[in-house]
Amino acid sequence: KQWYQRRVRGVLMELLLHVWVLLFVGVNCLTEDELAAFTPRHPDYTDTNTGLNSVVWAKDNNDGSQTIYTNGIPSHETWTFPNNLTRNPNYIEEINTTLNIFSEPIMRDEPLRCLPLGYLGIATSGVVIDSWFPSQQGCPEVMEFEELDICEGHPSPRNQYHYHHYSPCVQMPVCGEPSTIWGVALDGIPIYGPIGEDGVQLTKADLDECGGKYDSSGRYKYHMTVDPPYSMGCFWGEIRSDVGKNARSFTCSCPFDDRVFSNRRPPRQAPGRMGAGRKSNCKFDNSNTSAPAACVDRYDETYDIGYKWEYQERDVALAPCCPQGQDCGDSCKTENGIKDICVQETKTVPYWTRVAKSYDDDTEMNSAENENMIVGTNDINNGLGPDVSIFGRNVSKGGMNDSNVVANENSVVLVSEVSNGGMNDSNDGMNDSNGGINMGTNDIGVGIPSNNCSFTCRNNLYLIGICFLCMLIAQIIH
Repeated sequence: KQWYQRRVRGVLMELLLHVWVLLFVGVNCLTEDELAAFTPRHPDYTDTNTGLNSVVWAKDNNDGSQTIYTNGIPSHETWTFPNNLTRNPNYIEEINTTLNIFSEPIMRDEPLRCLPLGYLGIATSGVVIDSWFPSQQGCPEVMEFEELDICEGHPSPRNQYHYHHYSPCVQMPVCGEPSTIWGVALDGIPIYGPIGEDGVQLTKADLDECGGKYDSSGRYKYHMTVDPPYSMGCFWGEIRSDVGKNARSFTCSCPFDDRVFSNRRPPRQAPGRMGAGRKSNCKFDNSNTSAPAACVDRYDETYDIGYKWEYQERDVALAPCCPQGQDCGDSCKTENGIKDICVQETKTVPYWTRVAKSYDDDTEMNSAENENMIVGTNDINNGLGPDVSIFGRNVSKGGMNDSNVVANENSVVLVSEVSNGGMNDSNDGMNDSNGGINMGTNDIGVGIPSNNCSFTCRNNLYLIGICFLCMLIAQIIH
């Protein structure tokens, strides 16, 4: 009985803590200064590939939404494309992109791990941000597939210039100074550079599985890093139905499924099994375009990509930074290496590495759907258990502070449905899909964002009422 009372009191205190964060910290929208950062790095710069100037801007629409627009033309130096040195046959063209996001990010119960094809966000320079996989079967890491230009970018088969990881041409990192905003993701969560609040450069080991963390004020941000997945490994925020991206691009591809690129080589299948084919993960509400899209992870568990991902210790060169008070230009990177004036350190990190599977017999091939795959380092699944990240089918997590019920630390089972026990159960009253308090996130159900980047008065009254109710229950139990 005493254990049960302590357990319930602990759960109630956890709930009160999250309510306090929502009341007094909240999830902030892009501020006026952050919106103003979406502007060409050099407004008068003319791109040598197209002869065009960059156009990028961001604004708050005063209706619960914010809009970012870019014509996709870089406002900084690039290499000439097509490029014989890197064997990239694509051109850079003007591609207009409009991204609509919630003024207040609406946080999900579980992150969306099947990232869409194409861009995942827009940098303040107006260049779109893709995932760390090129459009190739086998899901090779882009750094192993092709050398990128001086600003860490290149054009896609659609002739859209894009980044795959941190570009110093968006913002020059200053040694020892916290990074400023670097871009925004499709879910409206801001993306910051690699240097944290303490002036120390972050790596994936410092972040959760989606590549983000809460800052000292309680605001969640993604961070660009120099190790995979470089930007977002998944999305913690809901995506608007009018996000501006085609619903068909929201399909489960790399690192889970590479058949969308099937013109490269025949897909690998377990004997006697065929894949289910390409399916959209998101259903957009065309009757209410400001509503969140219904996005779920869809995995074809019968398909074997032929590779697994595991952490291997590796020395990586951190992003070079410019000493305070110095002028290092647009980038520390040159065609001949790093500028002498810049500072670059090396750090040993657990590096997310693609490893080819070996198939000694049919038994191993048939067991491919149970293969363990690494998908995150310090992820704690909304704070529920240390150093274990789960992508799983019929995998349960126990109560609020229980570790996840999975055998291997630092490993993840690649399967489809995750059910959460206790306070985070999707069938539990506290986390009902019709609008309860979602533990481990800063979301009030699926509340409609207000116009001024703060929670509405009505929601605050609801939260205050919940506070009093929790304290009353705690007193009764005590």
